[in-house]
Amino acid sequence: MRRLTIYILPLLAAVALTVACTTDKQTTLLQQEENIDKYILSKYPECEVVRSNGSNRVIVTPGEGQMTVADGDSTYVTLEGRVFNTSPGIVFFSDELTVKASRDDLMTGLYNGLVGMTRGEEAYVFFTARYGFDDNVVGVVPALSAMMFHVIVRDIKKSN
Repeated sequence: MRRLTIYILPLLAAVALTVACTTDKQTTLLQQEENIDKYILSKYPECEVVRSNGSNRVIVTPGEGQMTVADGDSTYVTLEGRVFNTSPGIVFFSDELTVKASRDDLMTGLYNGLVGMTRGEEAYVFFTARYGFDDNVVGVVPALSAMMFHVIVRDIKKSN
């Protein structure tokens, strides 16, 4: 009986720790969603907000024409990525480049925000860690970091 207790107690402790960590992560992600919503409401009350699968795209300058970014399109963009807490934090990426609008090539949050944008559109795309780097530390980005991308679509080349 005593041997059984020696094995069961550490197992129960491990399960309890896993549940506590999962609960902490869920709480963090919910708080990030709230912080993003509060920030958008306070800073961009007049702007259109497009919500797409966990991403929040705040359209600062509408684009031109009917052509929108779709899955597989090559898109010439200006991007600036920031860690987001209750406001924009450190810049971890900034460049003007061509990206393929693909789930394989972009983090989920950026992909969901980019699809549907038009040529000339300027927007801020916000998303929680769930749609970014999640639990991973990447460069200067801490684990479980929400993100904000400033995106300007310069050109779209359709995939078909």
